[in-house]
Amino acid sequence: MCGIAGIVGAASDCSQNLVDMLQAQAHRGPDGSGFIAYEGGAAGAVRLALVDLSERGQMPIWSPDGRVAIVFNGEMYNYAAERKRLASRAYPFRSTTDTEVILALYLEHGLSFVDHIRGMFALAILDWRQSTPGGRPTLVLARDHFGIKPLYVAWPQGPRGPLVFASEIRSLLASGLIPREIDTEALQDYLAIGFVLQPKTIIAGVEMLQPGSLIRITPAGSIERRTFWSIPPAQPVRESFEESAERLRAVLDESVALHALADAPVGAFLSGGIDSSGVVGLMIRENPHLRTYSLRTTDFLHSDEAGQAEAFARSLGCEHTTVEVSGQEVLELLPRFAAELDQPSTDGLNTWLISRWAARDVKGVLSGLGGDEWFSGYPSNLKMAKLAFGSGRPRALVGRLAGAIRALAPDTDVGRKLEHVASLGHPLSTWVYYRRIFGYGWAARLLKGAGVQRNGYGELEGRLASVNPEWRRESILGLACLLDVDVYMRNQLLRDSDATSMANSLELRVPLVDLRVAEFSRSCADDFKLSRNGSKRTEYVNTGAKRVLIEALRDVLPANVAQRPKRGFSLPWKQWLETSLQPLLREMCSRRALSERGLLDPDLAVKLAFEPMQAWSLMILELWCRAVIGIPAPGGRHATGTGGWAMRTIRLRNLSG
Repeated sequence: MCGIAGIVGAASDCSQNLVDMLQAQAHRGPDGSGFIAYEGGAAGAVRLALVDLSERGQMPIWSPDGRVAIVFNGEMYNYAAERKRLASRAYPFRSTTDTEVILALYLEHGLSFVDHIRGMFALAILDWRQSTPGGRPTLVLARDHFGIKPLYVAWPQGPRGPLVFASEIRSLLASGLIPREIDTEALQDYLAIGFVLQPKTIIAGVEMLQPGSLIRITPAGSIERRTFWSIPPAQPVRESFEESAERLRAVLDESVALHALADAPVGAFLSGGIDSSGVVGLMIRENPHLRTYSLRTTDFLHSDEAGQAEAFARSLGCEHTTVEVSGQEVLELLPRFAAELDQPSTDGLNTWLISRWAARDVKGVLSGLGGDEWFSGYPSNLKMAKLAFGSGRPRALVGRLAGAIRALAPDTDVGRKLEHVASLGHPLSTWVYYRRIFGYGWAARLLKGAGVQRNGYGELEGRLASVNPEWRRESILGLACLLDVDVYMRNQLLRDSDATSMANSLELRVPLVDLRVAEFSRSCADDFKLSRNGSKRTEYVNTGAKRVLIEALRDVLPANVAQRPKRGFSLPWKQWLETSLQPLLREMCSRRALSERGLLDPDLAVKLAFEPMQAWSLMILELWCRAVIGIPAPGGRHATGTGGWAMRTIRLRNLSG
């Protein structure tokens, strides 16, 4: 796990620019750094060592003939088998790193080398084999199948100018080549649904390389883009529920075992729910002294699963740590958190808080992220599924009628109140409703006249079409899976998890976000993931959610886990915003602060933001702007923010309304 950066096609020496970029992401690699400079460019990496802890693992790593180099961020989980095969063919390895195995695969297979990697990665390969010595190399940039590891790219002077790439946006900005300007459409995404839809980023002109894709740039400047993987179409196999669970268990056993391998200590996050408990239950068999970590909020007890996590860890004999945090501590840490998010998001605080402590003991952790996405664990899945069954069709008609009425008066309180009813009109609108912050319509109005009235459904339909042209033929749960994985998980959960863990020099591994797990999920019958007869109650045994996953892990899960409601690493947002965080909220989101920032309509913002995540989103946005864009004039950091904030000291309306 590392951070990479580079500049290609510069008109002059850019070594210092690269040094500044690497320094800006030094937290991603406290175990060493290195770079190479050449005519018109430079590339390098900072290293967090988990495989081959020796100096032999420092990057860049070179080919035996010294003509090809690689800088790499991530882990290749099948590297041992590939290394053994390559060594049998006399490849002269000089380290035991997975990085050198990837380089050898590139030398053997060319651009199809990515087809042989199982893991998470963002990498750059510099190939001088077709160039003159000391000249410009061919550059290959590649990002893993799911987008677990980030890779940001920018052409600040257009496609014919220099390319700048890095593992973090703040590293790109540190180059001095990228203007600190906000992308309005990306900001609209953030206000609408709480995160930015890739390939856009919050910074204008900076894009995220798409998951499962690569770019090849020749010394002459020609650019080739290639997609090497996308989520496979749903093709359920004919098998019994028991056979399906047995097949899944074999997949999980292998994936967890591979993800747990390292030469440095690796622990696990443990929330007490299905996914993380299952991962820990499988890990403990190979690591009897496994370190596990959960999160507890001290000022609002019983708002999390820390007690259940502690009991489960104790039953397994784990070395367990409960990280306790109060609202006052969050108040003090929040400006730093917002800066280290790298770009605004409404998620990530829980992972950031727990990573700060876990990094004291271990270099890596396994997480249960991915279980809800592949196996229908979210309430939105049940709501969407109901539309496909007979009982849901009358509600769908009512939803369409409400949508038509709302369209006539979108700016009124009546229009807002109809939003939930209107969401029942179509499975896609149901999914958007459960992910919304302000929604696309209100987000456009908030952007102080700069917002374009974008169709949020159109945005998602375009995204689905890009990864699965046949998405309209998917079942309702198949569509839910595509949305949960390719939109929500890729754009928010994975991006935020990387930023918040690596900000604390901790590698986060996700064994449920794996090629074999994906293949299983897309070959598993819908009824095995979510029962048609599921009720509105939140306990797994009643909703019927994640049935096959629970059955596959039954012998390693807590005995009563199916009787528990879905919770996860939850935080008491509403209570904090009404108590310890309220002074900061009033300062960041007053009319004065909003006016000075100049991004949003201040009158509309204070009128609209009375739900917890809406208020949270505006506060995080301003904190991030202050850290990255700068403090606006004339109010500055110490503005009192006394102007008419709609929250005042009143209680927020519950999101579920």
